[in-house]
Amino acid sequence: MTKKTTLIIALQTILIVTLVWLLAFYGRDEYEQQQLSAHEDADVRSNVVEQDGLQVVSINTATQKNSGIEVKPLNAFAYQGKTKALGTVVSIQTLVDYSSQYQSLLAQLSIAESGLPNHQLQYQRFKQLNDDDKNISDKAVQEAYALVLADQVAIKTTQQQLSTLKSTIEAQWGSQLSALITQKNPPDALKALLTQKSVLVQVSFPLNEAPPRPASTLTITPIHDHAKPIRATFISQSIQSDISVLGKTYYFTAPADDLRVGMRVNVVPEQLSQQRHHGVIVPNEAIVWNAGLAWVYVKTDEQHFLRKPVAVNAEVEGGWFDESLPSGTQVVVSGAQLLLSEEFKFLIKNENDD
Repeated sequence: MTKKTTLIIALQTILIVTLVWLLAFYGRDEYEQQQLSAHEDADVRSNVVEQDGLQVVSINTATQKNSGIEVKPLNAFAYQGKTKALGTVVSIQTLVDYSSQYQSLLAQLSIAESGLPNHQLQYQRFKQLNDDDKNISDKAVQEAYALVLADQVAIKTTQQQLSTLKSTIEAQWGSQLSALITQKNPPDALKALLTQKSVLVQVSFPLNEAPPRPASTLTITPIHDHAKPIRATFISQSIQSDISVLGKTYYFTAPADDLRVGMRVNVVPEQLSQQRHHGVIVPNEAIVWNAGLAWVYVKTDEQHFLRKPVAVNAEVEGGWFDESLPSGTQVVVSGAQLLLSEEFKFLIKNENDD
């Protein structure tokens, strides 16, 4: 082999080594990124899965132990006591507007009704004069009759408008509150609403709770406030529902001194619940809050946890009474917040991928 051939082979070897080194150097970042993405995807798939359209957090037994996740079975409990509920001070501005419309229509009706007898009397007098050898012109008689017809049409039209407005008020506020506007002498408790001496509070009770008795009372306190309890008096059933709380809604009135429109209030009836309810006690430590609602994580098998809503209407010692979960249900009492974080990490990851 000549020196020239040896030199060429040496140069080729150096070139090949250099190319391999360059490929390894510039491909390293891409390789690491692919590995990281694959690792993240594997983490997500291993932590959150979908079952029957629901997001279920999946964590193996070893990770549960290392993360301090603990579960506890729920004990059966029979509840009979004061139901704790939530309420909202609602605006009655539409009632005030309806009151103005109603009073305006009553004034129009009064004018038409008071003018009709005079116009009828004038028409009869003109007609007699016209019949008595045309002592008054036909045109004057026609004009007098036109006034009578105008009064009659005005009365009928206004009465229809009043009836329609009354139906509208009843549909939106119920018959009891519509009486505040449509009755000549409404109860003092209702008149205090229009004079802003009292406020209207919409209270939401559990679906299986008996309705309040007439003139029954309860105590309310603004949430996150240490004011003295305020007594509220039952008025009527509410036509509208509270979208933030599941349950049947009712209207109560309360003094306006410490309450403002839009305030959320805690509500405790003064009488015991009339029914005995069967359910479970959900421990305080099992509850996590999200979107204004209370949730617990239920262990469905050795590695899977499903988030379910629970009721927080009835507070008992150590937790809350709930009728939606059967006794013996395994719920997370330590590490629930960790599971919530894992679930929402998965949701955020999916949104970013989209």
